[in-house]
Amino acid sequence: MTAEAAVETRAKRRKRATEARLLTSALEVFCARGYDAATTAEMARTADVAAGTFYLHFRDKRAAYEQLARRAKHDLLERWRAGMRPDMGIGDRVALALRLSAEFWLADRGRARLLLEGGPSFGSEGHLRFVDEIAAGLVRPGRGGGRIVPTRALALLVAGLGIELGRLIVARPDPNPEVEELVRLVRRSLGPLDLTARSGGRNGVR
Repeated sequence: MTAEAAVETRAKRRKRATEARLLTSALEVFCARGYDAATTAEMARTADVAAGTFYLHFRDKRAAYEQLARRAKHDLLERWRAGMRPDMGIGDRVALALRLSAEFWLADRGRARLLLEGGPSFGSEGHLRFVDEIAAGLVRPGRGGGRIVPTRALALLVAGLGIELGRLIVARPDPNPEVEELVRLVRRSLGPLDLTARSGGRNGVR
């Protein structure tokens, strides 16, 4: 590696580290002040950087909020993919998604309140991309024998249930009984459905 490349790599690492600190401070300030009252100056101060440094990484506070939302979606999807096995049926896949969603929201109720109730609404295009990623995770390889259902329709249901679970967790001191009841209901109800990718080009994705 040349000296110039080494300097560039260090600069990129510093930039990523600063952006990560700013996101952490943005979440802290949003949760403490609420979205409307939060300021980029306080976010920069909490991250221990100059006020102008914030704008080297984010256009405004909404851009920081949207990045927090994207990171939350990414973390949820990665946890779900890591927990799935190839032999899991559709009921178990959806139940796992809902259980992991509940754990994610429970881990930080302030973040849940901010993302689900306190900040601006997510854009439709970003939400549909998230739904399509859920749909991809619902399909399993092989040949199934159950009733084929439209994948995106089911993915919309999963996304909606995950969001409503978050709102339940924000509102209830002990949401676990209702979470467990929902997980059992989903596993039992979706067991007969088939989202298996078929050989020869035919599958349950619609």
